[in-house]
Amino acid sequence: MRRDPLAALARLRRLESDEARRVLGEANARLMAAEARAVAAGAALRLEGQPGREEEYGRWLARGLAERDRAIRAAGFADESATIARQGLVECRAAERALEHLRGARAEAARRQAARRSQSLLDDAAARLALRG
Repeated sequence: MRRDPLAALARLRRLESDEARRVLGEANARLMAAEARAVAAGAALRLEGQPGREEEYGRWLARGLAERDRAIRAAGFADESATIARQGLVECRAAERALEHLRGARAEAARRQAARRSQSLLDDAAARLALRG
């Protein structure tokens, strides 16, 4: 039996889409964790700035600001990564839909060709009967 190259390509496209979904899920998880770290760093700055803790706050402030800035940058990078992963999934799904459309068009063309062959056989049989009669 002849192998259908479009079926093999469809399996490959599904695997690519599954991988893109996995990558997007991981990117979203990293984004949520980075955003949580940024929120926690901002909250720590506000908490440490409470009255009565000025001496400790002065020593801690530079480190707290640096941590908050790192967390904000990491959240930005994670957001970019998630955006890229989302676009990758969009592209994979578009390739899957294009392939589905192509497979549908080929199936329709094969159906029409089979119908034409059947009609041609019927026409030939009718012509032979007409010649006999």
